[in-house]
Amino acid sequence: MTRKVVVRIAASFAAVIVLSSCRVDTNISLAVKPNGTGTISVVVTADKDIVTKAPDLKADIRTDDLVAAGWKIDGPSDTKDGGLTITMTHSFTGPAEATILMSQINGARGPLHEMVITRTGKDTNSTYTLAGRLEVNGGLQAFADDATLNLLGGAPYAADVQAAGLDLGDAISISFDAVLPGKVNTTTGQSADGVITWRVPMDGTPTSVATSVTNVDIASSISRVAKVLVLGLLIVWVLGSLVLIMMVLNARNKRSRTPRI
Repeated sequence: MTRKVVVRIAASFAAVIVLSSCRVDTNISLAVKPNGTGTISVVVTADKDIVTKAPDLKADIRTDDLVAAGWKIDGPSDTKDGGLTITMTHSFTGPAEATILMSQINGARGPLHEMVITRTGKDTNSTYTLAGRLEVNGGLQAFADDATLNLLGGAPYAADVQAAGLDLGDAISISFDAVLPGKVNTTTGQSADGVITWRVPMDGTPTSVATSVTNVDIASSISRVAKVLVLGLLIVWVLGSLVLIMMVLNARNKRSRTPRI
């Protein structure tokens, strides 16, 4: 069984993530097109300090199981400032598949919980609804799979973090973006330039992603109205032509029946 996407990569960073100067940023993005298809992407970036302290990190990242599960992998690649970044992307054919893919992002401890996207209405007038919550439970436990927790009896390096008095939020950031078609009706996120963004608290505080957007395909609606209008005009033109032809034929018949003197 494929390990959860975020857990799969974050586990590779666990050995150095607790160092005070290190940082890992994760962005999860859901992009939906007007027809309901789209992509889900996960971008994980480790800063230069992590790479310096763990020079073999790039070689240690394994993604074979993710590729086998249909995820496209870009990286790990070097960043301009000396860090590492890896992008994992998976396409979907509709909201139902997108919901399934979001459930593969992480385990039971977060950051995505009960995430569901649905679509109602017609192709030219549809409403998309995103529901669920963002929440990280158990600190570092959220970034370790069940097998690791059972083996070690707890999250790796959790004692080190507690002893050092480190704030997990200073070392890890997670954001969730949603690009949904249409006008935003309601959302709990920050909406700007067509992107709705949420920041995931690292202290276990739950954040709702309740969002609703309505997409009206004006071009298609106008096109359909135009087709009906053109068809109506065509019928009127044909009927008018038939009437004109009948009038001409009738006039000719009258002239042909008029006796010549």
